[in-house]
Amino acid sequence: MKVEVTEVIRLVPAHLVVEEHRRHVYRCKSCCDANAAGEEVASRIVRAPMPRLTPIPGSFATASMLSWVINAKYANSMPYYRLERDFRSIGAEVSRQDMANWTIGAHERWLSLIHARMRERLLGCRYLNADETEVQVLKEPGRKARRKSYMWLFRSGPHEVPNCIFEYHPTRSGSVPRAFLDGWSGYLTTDGYDPYFNMGLPGVTNTACLVHVRRKFAEIVRSAGGDAACEGADSIALEARRRIDRIFRVDSGFDEMGHEQRRRARERRLRPLMESFREWARSAILEAVPGLALHRALAYALKYWPYVTNVLEDGRLGLDNNISERAIKSFVIGRKNFLFSDTVRGAEASAAIYSIVVTAKLNGLNQRAYLEWLLAEMPNDSRLAEPGRIDRYLPWSDDVPETCRLVPRGKVDEAEALPDETIVDEGVLEAALETS
Repeated sequence: MKVEVTEVIRLVPAHLVVEEHRRHVYRCKSCCDANAAGEEVASRIVRAPMPRLTPIPGSFATASMLSWVINAKYANSMPYYRLERDFRSIGAEVSRQDMANWTIGAHERWLSLIHARMRERLLGCRYLNADETEVQVLKEPGRKARRKSYMWLFRSGPHEVPNCIFEYHPTRSGSVPRAFLDGWSGYLTTDGYDPYFNMGLPGVTNTACLVHVRRKFAEIVRSAGGDAACEGADSIALEARRRIDRIFRVDSGFDEMGHEQRRRARERRLRPLMESFREWARSAILEAVPGLALHRALAYALKYWPYVTNVLEDGRLGLDNNISERAIKSFVIGRKNFLFSDTVRGAEASAAIYSIVVTAKLNGLNQRAYLEWLLAEMPNDSRLAEPGRIDRYLPWSDDVPETCRLVPRGKVDEAEALPDETIVDEGVLEAALETS
C-alpha cells in the first residue's frame, strides 16, 4: 500500500581514523640494466612529491586532530585533562602532555605568524578598546607560583573589522599599554584603570566607559533595596543612574546614523545631558559622606567625566567598553576551567591562540573549521614567506573558504545581551552563565 517513514536522530560518536599514504617509487630500468652490465651510467630514481601531512614534523597529529584539540580548549573551555578522558573514551591514549606540546608547536610554527600580522593590522586602526584580567603562571622565572600575572586585550573599535589581540604579561603596570601603543595615534576606550590615562603618549586620546560609571551607582541602588526602596528617599544614586540611563537611551536612537550624522546628533542632544550631569554631580558630592560608597561613586564619575565626553568628538566612538568585556569573557570562562598556565611559553601560546579563536568567532567563522584550514594550508604554502601572503589567512580575509563560515559575510553582529547590567563583574558573569 505505502511506505511509512519515521525519522529519528542517532548520534555517531567521534572516532579516529588511521590514514595510510602510499607513494610509488620508480627506477630507470635501462640505466639499472646498463650498470648491472658493467657500464657507469647515472641511474635515476623517481617518486611522487609528498605534501606535508601534519603541521608539526614528526608528529602523527593532523590538522583535523590539532584543530579539534585547540578548538575544544580555547573555544569551548575544555582543559586538557578532560580532553584526555574524551580520547580514552573512544579507545585512544592521548596524554595531556602531548596535547600541550601540539598546541605550543602549532603556535610557534604557524599560528604565531597569524597573531603577529593581526597585531600589525590592529595598530593600523584609529579606534581601539582595551581591558585586562588576571592569570596565574606556575613556572615563571623569578616569581612565586601564587603571584598574579595578567592577560591583556587590545581590540579594534565597534565600527571596524573585529580584531582582538591578547598578550600575556607578568605585570599590570602601565608600561604594557605604553609599549603596545607607542607610536600609535587614535582613540582608546577603556574602563577607569589609571595607567591607561597616564601613558604620556601624545597621539592617544582616551575615552572612558560610561557603563563603569553607571555600575557604581547601580550597585548602591541594589544594596539599598532597589528602585522602589530608593524612590521616596531622594536617592542621589538612583538619580545618577537614571540620568546616565537617559544618556544611553538618547544615544541608542542614533544607531542607524552615519558617523558624521551621529557626531552632530550627539553634539546637539548628548552634550547638554552630559554637561547637566557633571554640574549636578558637582553639587551632589557636597552632600555625600567622604569615604562611603556614594562619595566614591561621584568622585569616580567626576574624575573620568572629561574622558566620557570625548565620545562627542567622533561618531565612530562608543559610550562603553562592552566589546572588550565580551571579547575577554572567552578567556575568563576558560580560566575558570584550566585555572592556570604551567609556563610562560604556554601562556604566550594561549594569548596568541585566544586572539585567533576569538577574532574568528567575531568574524562569523566556524572556529574549528577555520583552524583546520589554517593548519592544513599554511604548511603546504610555498609562497608563505612572500610579503603580504599571510594576509590571505587572516580571519576576515576573502580567501577564507565558505566552508569555514557560520554567518554570511557582512551579516556578523557582535551584540550580545549580558544579564542585568550591560557590564557585570567577572564573578557575577560566571555565576549567571552557569545558571543560564
